[in-house]
Amino acid sequence: MDKKIFITSGDHDLTENIIHLVIARASDSPSGTKGISLFLVPKFIVNEDGSIGQRNGVSTGSIESKMGIKGSATCVLNFDNAIGYMIGPKNKGLNSMFTMMNLERIVVGIQGLGISETAYQNSLAYAKERKQGKSNNSKSGDGADFIIDHADIRKSLLNMKSIIEGERALCFWLSQQTEVSLYHKDEKIRKDASDIVSLMTPVVKSFFSDMGMEITSDAMQIFGGYGYTKDQGIEQLYRDNRITPIYEGTNSIQAIDLVFRKLINKNGNIIDKYISLIKKETHINEEKIKPFVEKLNKNLEILVSFTNWIKEKMENSKDDVSAACNDYLKVLGLVAISHSWIKVLEVSFIDYEKNKQFYEEKIQTANFFFNRVLPRVESYYLTATSGSKYIMDFKFN
Repeated sequence: MDKKIFITSGDHDLTENIIHLVIARASDSPSGTKGISLFLVPKFIVNEDGSIGQRNGVSTGSIESKMGIKGSATCVLNFDNAIGYMIGPKNKGLNSMFTMMNLERIVVGIQGLGISETAYQNSLAYAKERKQGKSNNSKSGDGADFIIDHADIRKSLLNMKSIIEGERALCFWLSQQTEVSLYHKDEKIRKDASDIVSLMTPVVKSFFSDMGMEITSDAMQIFGGYGYTKDQGIEQLYRDNRITPIYEGTNSIQAIDLVFRKLINKNGNIIDKYISLIKKETHINEEKIKPFVEKLNKNLEILVSFTNWIKEKMENSKDDVSAACNDYLKVLGLVAISHSWIKVLEVSFIDYEKNKQFYEEKIQTANFFFNRVLPRVESYYLTATSGSKYIMDFKFN
């Protein structure tokens, strides 16, 4: 009997049947990953006329008691002489599975983004109605001020807003690249777009879910003691998002995949292509955008230096590389989001007169991101390039 663990919504009675995608080895397949195929295994056998037949050899071993997402049953599933139907070419199951997994990784990142947006909207509404303390520019006389008038609260809200809106812009652009990779008539353009999607997949999955943890934590802080209680729902957002850095390959695995497999692969140097694309798309003559572009270029130079350091260390110190993977992913994520913000700014300045209030808010939000969030790049770079000797030589008692 085979067993699969941590299967989200692995069993329930919301539908008449559940279809599991399972990787397994046929009896005459070679050992190792080269012999893995992909199978469709239904909970109930489907008859030839489409009706639901007898129960298949799939049963629930247990249901996990989890920190969050309690509305979704996470199961241990037992497969006991279950009937499965092979999908795709025999012994090519991993290729088929990763087609699904890479989509899921992007979706998990967007899940982190969605939870972040919910946390932000709730925090903004609360900050506008909660009164506490006197602000530095108080106009309320002897009474308390709304907490949105305090600089620290405003900073937290703008941190959330600038990251969320930059992430959303990056997602729209990545969706466009996905369409190009699938449907463009030119094979080279399809291939270049596919490379970009491949490079950005671990970034979206990991960076968005990590930022989701930061944003939901800040939301809880804005709510104060009420955020820690279950009355407001903020603690649920924090708990529910905590799975996203773990889902579909932990964020550390994503970072390792990015650095060891995506920076340079058999199809060419993807990261250099992406950096060249950013330089090309941010070569803008609009004077008002230039200060933002200058900040992006400064951090783009750090990304280039970081990339070169990674490539050098790959030859003689892979521990240095492993210890730097998460920092590299975050640097790439911040640069990618700032690239997206430049695109937003270009439209904002061009169409400014059409809707001044809307576009002014975009410009000021971008201003916060470039001055308060993007500088994290240098910190990640300095941390990572300090090496790994002091890490690997440490003796744990």
